[in-house]
Amino acid sequence: MQPLKAACVGISGIGGYHRSIMHSLEDVELVAVAEKYQEKEKVAEAVAAVEEWGVPVYDDIIPMLDDLGDDLDYVTLAVPHHWHAPYTIECLNRGIHVLCEKPVTVLAQDGFEVIRLAAEKGLYVAVDFQYTSFPHSHQLHEFIADGGLGELTDVVGVMEWKRTDEYYARGHWTGRRYADGLPVWDGVMMNQAVHLINTALQMGSRVEDHATPRAVQAELYQAHPNIEVEDLAAIRADLGEATLHFYCTTNCDRDYRTDLDIFGTRGRASWDTKQAVVHLDGEDEPIIFEEETDRDEIHKNLIACIRGEKSELHAPAGEAVKATLLMDGAYVSAGQIKKIPWSDMAGIHHFVDYAAAQRRLFSELGGWGYATEAVEIDEGFRFDGLADD
Repeated sequence: MQPLKAACVGISGIGGYHRSIMHSLEDVELVAVAEKYQEKEKVAEAVAAVEEWGVPVYDDIIPMLDDLGDDLDYVTLAVPHHWHAPYTIECLNRGIHVLCEKPVTVLAQDGFEVIRLAAEKGLYVAVDFQYTSFPHSHQLHEFIADGGLGELTDVVGVMEWKRTDEYYARGHWTGRRYADGLPVWDGVMMNQAVHLINTALQMGSRVEDHATPRAVQAELYQAHPNIEVEDLAAIRADLGEATLHFYCTTNCDRDYRTDLDIFGTRGRASWDTKQAVVHLDGEDEPIIFEEETDRDEIHKNLIACIRGEKSELHAPAGEAVKATLLMDGAYVSAGQIKKIPWSDMAGIHHFVDYAAAQRRLFSELGGWGYATEAVEIDEGFRFDGLADD
């Protein structure tokens, strides 16, 4: 069987992973890459590496697609958030399957257009939510869907990471609301926490593949002095059956925590990136799901779907857009991103852990929090920016 012909847009950073795996997989022939920022030192090294493979390097996606579009089976988009929607739509209009980095789009309304167009043309759009593809994620989701935890009551997610000022200064779009005239909203939700948000929705429903947020209430804060977006967030969302309580920050003094707890009427489950553990009421021994994970599974799964060997993506755009809906809802609910002094971030993980244990928003614990109202997520919902943009 002939390998699929594929191209990669963006070849440094996470793009370095994607172009390397595409070059190494036997089922794929990497026939071209595109890179806008070839003049940057680290990017230049990536360009040189690709040229050593004998793969042509374009400076933009459009001339690459003009030259090769008829021959391409899929394109991987490892580009800043704001290019996800226009590049995905461009590929779909040319009849090409897409693997897009997270989030699928910044605005949910753009995500729904991607979903509509993909369905119209019979094409796949996979999103690189690798947590979703982990075997223990599938096993826990199936356990929950089969009623193993009983009726779901709460999902509690906590992501506490460290990101320095240098991290936010690495690009013209990082930590910004808009870049190149497009919405990017590169805050802790859209960038770091979106993986865990997606997994929280995966585990938060016994009916749908992923839960759809029905209402969202959120508080958003900014402590890093040189960014325009949130680096600390507390979110409460109605998922229909369960309530999601989600907390995330890049202000921790160390990489600290990325996990979920799912509660039901029969017990609870804990998920992290290595395993899932179920504790049922009245049972002494936990149920443990832990199998070796494969970072490359998102690519392999898309390839199998394109070939007709499988029919379901691990992370299709139709499910991934639900995470975007939740994040967009958080911005609308918050109405602002409140600036707080960096001094208040000392030991922030203790405060976040306490809020998560109490399942409370920060304002409900006193101090520097500000109160917000929940917003309904209905068919007419959309996020078009904050009042102080």
